[in-house]
Amino acid sequence: MDGTVLVIHDELPLRAAARQALTLAGRPVAEAAELAGALEVADHVRPAVILLPWLGSRLVREALVRLREADATRGSRLIVWAEHSEMPSAVVALELGADDCLALPFEPSELVARVNASLRRPLATARPDQLIAGPLLLDKAVHRLLVDGREVPLSPAEFRLLAFLLENQGRVFSREELLRGAWPKNITAGGRTVDVHVRRLRQLLEPFGCDDIIQTVRSFGYRLVPPSRGAQAAPSAEPGRPATRI
Repeated sequence: MDGTVLVIHDELPLRAAARQALTLAGRPVAEAAELAGALEVADHVRPAVILLPWLGSRLVREALVRLREADATRGSRLIVWAEHSEMPSAVVALELGADDCLALPFEPSELVARVNASLRRPLATARPDQLIAGPLLLDKAVHRLLVDGREVPLSPAEFRLLAFLLENQGRVFSREELLRGAWPKNITAGGRTVDVHVRRLRQLLEPFGCDDIIQTVRSFGYRLVPPSRGAQAAPSAEPGRPATRI
């Protein structure tokens, strides 16, 4: 690696502005409009730093994994850049294995400083013990749930149930199957226990607009399906507290 920065973004003016700032700072620059093309470019330039656009937590995690696995980019520093309004969500990229985040529009001096600083720090790595669905990031290692980058407190039972559903996204489970999969064997509980904890999880997720991520399958049980839209927090609700239904 010769210090080349690979700039990925579908907006040409943004790539041009980054190229100008980095070139003036003495950094070689390569460009790509999207990830597939970036991997081809990386095979030739073996970039020291990659600027990756924020695509949502699931897509960014997949992109980070691909970049960490590819020979040409395994040792690259990865900086996720996102619109200023998206930064509360984009900082989750740091939990997913990115080395830094940068808000857009950027100041040229800040871009150069962050690129230089990333090369002085140890390489970040992706975390295999994290479960993701839309804006949800469940970290099993530290027992923490982040939604759009904001922490939501869970009880042990709520955490186990959500983790089980996240590990089996899209699959339908009966209440009995959920009890076997998410509750300790030494605890006696019935189907109503599952209903209570599902309702509680929905209440906790409602302020973020993703309470429907856990779906009821009539006459059978529940399944977890990632939301198709970006979650947005209700302005009157606080994280970790259920919003009031009217």
